Amino acid sequence: MVVTELTLECPYCNWIFKAAPPDKIHSAFSYEKPLRGNFYGEVIEQNFVCRNPKCQKAFAVYWYAPLSYFDRI
Repeated sequence: MVVTELTLECPYCNWIFKAAPPDKIHSAFSYEKPLRGNFYGEVIEQNFVCRNPKCQKAFAVYWYAPLSYFDRI
């Protein structure tokens, strides 16, 4: 199974970077941990450091399976 990379932005400076979901089910992402009841299963946290030389702040991307995904199955 091939997981496609997404183009995201640093939440602090909007620097563009690529990130890949951990699997097909964890397709939604957020820069803040989603509230319980809005996702199915576990939330997977990926940590990044901005590659912009003027920013270089650390941040997390939270991957989760939105409940609406399972409504379609």
